[in-house]
Amino acid sequence: MHSSSETSADDGNTSSDATDAVPNDAARVITIATLDAQQLSELILATADTPTPQRITESITSLATSEVLREGQRLPTVRAMAASLRVSPATVSTAYHALSRAGVLASRGRAGTYVLPQAHTQEQGRALPLPVSRQDMPLIDLSKGTPDPALLPDIRPFLSKLGNRKAFVNSYDGPTILPMLEGVLRRNWPYEPQAMTMVSGAGDGLSRIIESTLRPGDFVITETPTYPPVLGMIDRCGATALGVPMDDCGMLPEALDRALRLCERPSAGAAVFAAAHRPNVAMIVVQPRAQNPTGASMTEQRIDELADVLLRHYDDERNMPLIVEDDHSGDVANAYAVSFAQRLPDHVVHIRSFSKSHGPDLRLAALSGTDEIVGLLNARRRLGPGWVSRFLQEILSEMLTDKRTFSTVISARHTYATRQRTMNALLRRQGLDVHTGDGLNMWVPVRDDAAAAQLLAESNIRVAAGQPFRPRFCVAPSPGFSSGSSSSSSSSSEGPSSEKPNPKTLSPETLAECTSPGIRITIAQSAATSERVAALLAQAARARDGKAKNDAETETAPKVASNELSA
Repeated sequence: MHSSSETSADDGNTSSDATDAVPNDAARVITIATLDAQQLSELILATADTPTPQRITESITSLATSEVLREGQRLPTVRAMAASLRVSPATVSTAYHALSRAGVLASRGRAGTYVLPQAHTQEQGRALPLPVSRQDMPLIDLSKGTPDPALLPDIRPFLSKLGNRKAFVNSYDGPTILPMLEGVLRRNWPYEPQAMTMVSGAGDGLSRIIESTLRPGDFVITETPTYPPVLGMIDRCGATALGVPMDDCGMLPEALDRALRLCERPSAGAAVFAAAHRPNVAMIVVQPRAQNPTGASMTEQRIDELADVLLRHYDDERNMPLIVEDDHSGDVANAYAVSFAQRLPDHVVHIRSFSKSHGPDLRLAALSGTDEIVGLLNARRRLGPGWVSRFLQEILSEMLTDKRTFSTVISARHTYATRQRTMNALLRRQGLDVHTGDGLNMWVPVRDDAAAAQLLAESNIRVAAGQPFRPRFCVAPSPGFSSGSSSSSSSSSEGPSSEKPNPKTLSPETLAECTSPGIRITIAQSAATSERVAALLAQAARARDGKAKNDAETETAPKVASNELSA
């Protein structure tokens, strides 16, 4: 219990006057507006539905070190925060006192509670000149969708345990997945699979399934935008990727319906996994949660809607396309794992990676599917590596059942969620309406991919330009394929175009007409979530032909509604 005098001292901060300054005994006198209690509450609630003193402390510390809360900024009163968070004043007071002891905040009696300078803080008393020069700002790489090494669990304690194991050591006849690992995985899998195996990361699993399934001339339906290596794998097989627009819940059902109608033609060749005619759409590749690059996650309702579309098109399920689900973020994603296998169990391959949650050097992902599909993958793999190291599998099994590792992974999940919300708030403060996603990545709408990337590079910020994330062809917003001109789309509003798709006649530049330009940024690193970075991203979003439009009267930032990530 804290004394009433301590609480009342914090509650003396009753004014929200934007001209309030830190008292003279503070580290520095800076004039900054008081943060609104509702704004701060939303950022704190990004990590926990019921904020505890510890959660409040962790969130405010993260916000201070990432410069969302800046040196000298005045925090809301204890009572205001308690009302906004719907907790007791004692809960907020406990957090504030913990933050004061940690050197994050300073209570100045009735003058209020203020943010103290953090170790990384630079001078904040003047407006940021843009663009920042190379001398003023070190290289910040937002182009790689890789995890923060500081948030990964320590693998070293598990290495010493391997010496006592004897099962399947030096055996060519052991299983491709350790039984103890399979048992752990099945307890947390989104459906009950017929068979499971281990692959060397999600990319390895995708490559093996795509190469063993596709034939030249096939169509593969993907999300747009989507993960570039998948598009490369499809192209190398002689198949054609067809992008389907999505919103914050995944593929749009009506757009999937149009794509399937456009691809209908007499089947050609034998099916790989069933004695039936091969469908023209041989595969659908989706990322069910924390989609790269948008961060979108599918819901059970959206899965049902998309499954209904597929069942309407394929009366004979033997002709159903193979649905490949890439759960690349795995346990660091906030959304629940979902799968089409709840509706279409015989037509799904589900891949879950552990690289972002447990460590990239494990190079492990679990893959599930029917006995036939998994058996074919294992048979073909015998010609190459044979199986994934059982030593690595055992390490993963131990990590998945270790309480300390579990806590580390959950903490990383909360941290990534906080950074997503923080970056979203920073970009909205700069006038960009962006989608708050899940996982490590965020899609920022821009006027011009190349111009935005170039402008950011001049300020020592590296991002991933959007063009590689877009398939060559996509379903247009209106029925039919886009072709770069208004005359190419179907003119009928009654239904899809009767003209069959022909990749040879479609221009590779057409996707820009049906998908908004954007850049992918990775929020995994703490350096990404700063006000400087957000300001530079906002300037780059307005750039065209390498120049930024700064006049807000004539040029506004491109906006993306939360239900239209790429239309």
